Amino acid sequence: MLHVSIVISLLLVALTESLPTALDESDLMNECLYFSHITVEELQAQMNISSSEEDLENLDRKYKCFAHCLVARANLLDSRGRVDVVKIDELEPLTDEHRQALENCKRAHDDEPDNCEYAFSMFLCLSDYLEASDEVDEEQEKDNDLNE
Repeated sequence: MLHVSIVISLLLVALTESLPTALDESDLMNECLYFSHITVEELQAQMNISSSEEDLENLDRKYKCFAHCLVARANLLDSRGRVDVVKIDELEPLTDEHRQALENCKRAHDDEPDNCEYAFSMFLCLSDYLEASDEVDEEQEKDNDLNE
């Protein structure tokens, strides 16, 4: 099960690591909350709800648009409104693993015509890759411990 809080937290961490220094992430978040018609209390309540991946896909549209607002206002999208891997890499150098995850998710979701659905689908895809990567890392650590 995924928590909405994990999804939103990962997005915020990714953004705060790659935001231009002139842009205060709290201003960005507050601006996107305003434009998405979400209160801080609603966001916090949503973050505390445990949700299955299916529930996340059916999340209220305003939260999906919030995700789009964050990546758009952080200037992480290209002229077509799609995640710009080169721009992200320039702001915060990507590992090969993260670059590959971004490219795989882009291949899977760049044809989505709805910007809010696109941003949230990309985020779910990336969180799935990161989750799978963490599981592999944990397995490798266990194997290393057994071999010592």
